Amino acid sequence: MKNFNQRFKLRDSDRHIRLLYTQFLFLMLIGFLFSFFWAHSMTSLSPQGIAEHYRGSDATFGEPMSFRELAEVTHFHLFTMPVVFMILVHVLYLTSASQAMKVWMTWLSFAGVGLDLLSPWLISYVSPVFVLTMLTGDTLMMVTFLIMMWIPLREMWILKQPLMGGKRSEET
Repeated sequence: MKNFNQRFKLRDSDRHIRLLYTQFLFLMLIGFLFSFFWAHSMTSLSPQGIAEHYRGSDATFGEPMSFRELAEVTHFHLFTMPVVFMILVHVLYLTSASQAMKVWMTWLSFAGVGLDLLSPWLISYVSPVFVLTMLTGDTLMMVTFLIMMWIPLREMWILKQPLMGGKRSEET
C-alpha cells in the first residue's frame, strides 16, 4: 500500500498545523470518553445490561429495540464512524510509523467499526451471546484509537528533530 503523500509528515509541519491535529485528536478523545460514559449509564457496560438494552427486559420493563430504532442508530453510525476512523487513519499515515503498523491499525479499526455496527442486529435478532461481538468491536475501536492518537502526538510534540532535515519554523 503506497502512502498517499510521502513528502508531508506531521513531524515536519509547523506549530499551527500540529495544533490543529492535536485539537482534533483531543476532541476525538473527549468524544470517545463521552460515548463510554453514555454507554455505561445505559447498560452498565455489563453483558447482561447490553443484552437488555437491545432485547428488552421484564425486570426493568424495558422494551426491545424495534427494527426502526435499530435502523436509525445504524444509519447514523454507518455514516459517522467510518468517517471518524478514516480521518484517524489519515493522521496516522502522516507519521513515520512503520507501514505494517499503519496497515494493521487500518484493518483493526475498521474491523471494530464493522463489529460494532453489526452486533446490535445480532444481539436483537439472533442471540444475546453477540454482546461479546459488540464488546470486541468496541475494544478494537478504543485500542486502535488510543494508538492512532499516541503515535501522532508523540511524533508532533515529543520527537524534536524534523524528518526532512531542515529546521522547523516555530514562528509561523
